[in-house]
Formats: sequence, C-alpha cells, structure tokens
Amino acid sequence: MDQKWLEDFIALERERSFSRAAQSRHVTQPQFSRRIRALELWAGGDLVNRAGTPLSLTAAGEELLPVARRAVATLEDARARIRHAQGRLDWVTLATGRTLSRTAVPGWLARVRRGAGEFRLRLLTGSILEGATALEQGGADFLLSFTHPRLPLVLDEQRFEGLTWGTEELVAVSAPRADGKPLHALPGSLRKPVPVLGYAPSLALSQILEDGLSRSKRELHLHKVTESDFAESLHEQALQGLGVAWLPLGLVGNDLRDGRLVAAEAQRAPIRFEVRLYRPRSPRNEQVQRIWEASQAA
Repeated sequence: MDQKWLEDFIALERERSFSRAAQSRHVTQPQFSRRIRALELWAGGDLVNRAGTPLSLTAAGEELLPVARRAVATLEDARARIRHAQGRLDWVTLATGRTLSRTAVPGWLARVRRGAGEFRLRLLTGSILEGATALEQGGADFLLSFTHPRLPLVLDEQRFEGLTWGTEELVAVSAPRADGKPLHALPGSLRKPVPVLGYAPSLALSQILEDGLSRSKRELHLHKVTESDFAESLHEQALQGLGVAWLPLGLVGNDLRDGRLVAAEAQRAPIRFEVRLYRPRSPRNEQVQRIWEASQAA
C-alpha cells in the first residue's frame, strides 16, 4: 500500500474524471490510471465505474472512500506531530526552482523579513511539479513558482491559495562583438541559422519559451547547439559567445546594463509571465501565517 494511491483515489472521487484528477495530482494520466489500478488490485475489486460520464465509484469504492480519507488524515497528523517533536517547526520551508532561488528568493526573503521578523528558511529546489508535490504533502510551507497557461500547475483551490509576487520576462541575449552589436543576431537565415542555447523540454522555461516563439509573426532560423536543464549554465555559455539564449531578465539584467550581453534582436517583444507564491489555506503555525501576511504587504 502506498499513501499516494489513497490520495489519488480521493482526488478521483472529487474530480470525477481521470484526466482532471491526474492534472490535480501533477502526474500523467497513464501514470495516474496505473496507480488507481494498483489500489484496486490491493483492495481485491473494482473501485471505479469507468463506463459512465462523469465516472462514479462502485459500492466497494464508496465503502473505501471514508476509510481512505481517515487514513490520509491520520498519517498527515502523525507526521506533523513527529516533526514537531523533532523541532522541525523552527524552520520554514520554501519550494522553488533553481533559477528563482537566485533571481527571486533573495528579494522575497529580505522584504518579508522586514515585515515578519527573523526566521530560518530551508530551500527545496526542483521542478514545478516537485515543488507542488512537496506543498501538497506537507513537505513545504510555500511554493514560489513561474506561472503560465502552458505550465501544468493545478492546486486545489479549496486547500491552497496564491498571490502574484512579481513578473519576469525572457529576453534573447548574445555576447557582443567589438562594435557592440550581437555576435549572434536574430532572426538568422536558411543558409546561416542562429546557434541557440536551449532549455531541456521538461523545464518550465522551455514551455514558456515555446509558447512565446509560437506566437511570433517573424520567422526565426535557429539551430540548437546546447540543451540544458539549468538556466545558469546557458547564461555562462551565452557570456562565452556560444550562441543566443532566452534568459530571465532577473538573471541577465546586470549583464545587459554592463554590456557583457546585448539583445539578440532589438525589436522583438519580451516573453512575459508571472512569479507566484502559494501556500496552504490552513498554515501549520503562526510564524508561517506572519510570513504570508508580510508577503501580501510587500
């Protein structure tokens, strides 16, 4: 038995749809379906009537549902008590991405401490889905994340709330030539495509960039020469003159001001998106609540 199976089952009963439930649990639908099937094999019978729309629970599923809810609540309560006994409540945990940990977290921390007082912060860096999972499972008090219509972040609005902390934008940058013009200039041509330093497809920034470029009216001729799941790596490669990279302005603003990087295309509009802070509607202690209130006021 895996606690995730019970949480999946509860989400499925709430959403009455495999696709919506999978989205709310931040997994693919095939993976979600396999976990529900694993729970049914453990229980020894079908729990879901898949024939109807919306789907419904079988009699066995209706019998298991309240047991599943109690079991999950009991386990979460036990974990909270254990953590309290070990003194972990002194720490506030923020889940975020590696790039945001550099571009947004220092400013958030400085401004919030002015309103909430001193506190000890533990950072968990990873993907958006990993951060959302940590928030949902009680492993994080807050999630600071990029948000965009293309990103698969769906949190239960009855359990979680969010606020817009700031905005960010992706800008195409290149190392400069001696005359100050970009070493690699967009849009390129069929005969001479522009070398691009690209994000791994799994990254949130990759999906934001793909959406932004798909809306462009001007054709670009690009040749991807590097792919990385680390924006800072692409930043360093751009500084070395290895190609064009679309990087967050918070990461390259100083380089643009000081001339270490230049815009690869002067007339192209930046790709804008939001940075949002999320938290459970029921914070685990007063300190977490004070930090949320300070974030709202900052």
